[in-house]
This record gives sequence, C-alpha cells and structure tokens, in this order.
Amino acid sequence: MNELYSSLNKAGLLFKEHTERGEVDFIYLETDKNGTTCSVDVNAFEILFQDVRENPDYEALSRTHTFELEDTQYTMTAKEMGYQKYFDKWKEQGVFN
Repeated sequence: MNELYSSLNKAGLLFKEHTERGEVDFIYLETDKNGTTCSVDVNAFEILFQDVRENPDYEALSRTHTFELEDTQYTMTAKEMGYQKYFDKWKEQGVFN
C-alpha cells in the first residue's frame, strides 16, 4: 500500500487530522455539492482492501473484496462499496502507475 499512498500524497489526496484517536491519516475522496468533504481514514481503507495490500493497483482494487467488520464477514465489489468511482478518478489522474 505504501506505493499507492505515495502516489495519493503526490496527487494531494492524503491529509492528516487530529481526532479523538490522535493524528489520523485520511484519503480525500470528494467534496459534495454542499461543500462537505468526503474521506476515508487509512486504517478503514486497509481493512476493506487488505486482500490487495501487496498489489493495490487499479484492477485489484476494482474487483470483489472480502473483509470483516465487527465480527461479520462481507464480500462486496468496489462498486458496491461506493469506491469504484474514486478508483476511476484516481486512474484518470495518473495515481496508478
């Protein structure tokens, strides 16, 4: 994931925020029409996409993923999770090599 994070950082899509858990890294996703910034913290992103940790390229991120949240296992595509549109945007921006 480090290479992906490096590319996201170069594209200006990584930022840090202070939370109740201390300083947390976030991935910027979009700003909606109301001006609300949508983002995901890096830890949550890694839980959802842990199966492609070694090779988080566009194709790998775009496929089906199995992950566990609160003792429940889920299997979903990136599109079903709502991330595909961001991966498509990142591909257009050249985030993926």
